[in-house]
Amino acid sequence: MKSLVVGMGIGGLYKTILEKLNHTVITVDLHKDADYNDVPKVLRDHNFFDCVFICTPNYTHEELAYIISNNARIVFIEKPGLKTPNKWNKLVSMYPNTRFMMVKNNQYRSEIPFFKTLAESSESIEIHWINKNRIPNAGGWFTNKELSFGGVSRDLMPHLLSIITTLFPDDFRHSDILRNNKKQNWKLSDISSSDYGIVNQNGTYNVDDHAEIFLKVCEKECKLVADWKSDFEDDQSIIFNMKDRSRKFNLGLCPEYAYSKMITEALANLNDVYWWDQQYIQDLWIHKMVE
Repeated sequence: MKSLVVGMGIGGLYKTILEKLNHTVITVDLHKDADYNDVPKVLRDHNFFDCVFICTPNYTHEELAYIISNNARIVFIEKPGLKTPNKWNKLVSMYPNTRFMMVKNNQYRSEIPFFKTLAESSESIEIHWINKNRIPNAGGWFTNKELSFGGVSRDLMPHLLSIITTLFPDDFRHSDILRNNKKQNWKLSDISSSDYGIVNQNGTYNVDDHAEIFLKVCEKECKLVADWKSDFEDDQSIIFNMKDRSRKFNLGLCPEYAYSKMITEALANLNDVYWWDQQYIQDLWIHKMVE
């Protein structure tokens, strides 16, 4: 197996995982240590890859996908995928011989089958990804709406939505949206430091840093909350509210094995049209929810 990783931020993790899966890995990055600094140069030397991972800033995803897609069996695109659902649909339609997946690593946590059982007996569910102080590279592309297409709603909310698609695989797309709120609670001048990257006080900060989505799925209310910066301690958790009690589970950052399982299952199902149809339905729904 041969894989290409474009962007060596989170891409560094993919490189490590792919090497453990015995893939030959080629890397590309403009600024960090990598095998190449330009995708066209890669394609002159390597004409086909089993897997490609696009892990670059959001505004570059679309252009890179079109450059690479004729040269790959599977193209994994980091969340939030592309700018709009229509753009995602157009990309997938244009390359019928290539498989596409927006990265949904949280679906492959070992707890998911147990969580699905709890979801069935719950009256409501809450999923939180709340950070006390983790605005990514404030003042950089992450916080510039023209480049990122949105803030925490594009960065963290897709993870929470992907869990919903796994808890309710047959019903999520028929859910009712009760409320979908995005707010910018902070200004760049409020941010002196962050647990994620550096702060550029001369940059732009015009994106949502708090997002909430309230859904009704199978008559169950689901509350999803994502925060980059808050007055609360870090909270990455899922809560199942049942008739007589509530059960809370701390999730933490996604474990490495879940990324590995996502990759191996995608390859194992390469020729399963139904499996990829389900990926497309999930990815398109997530795009619509965060738009």
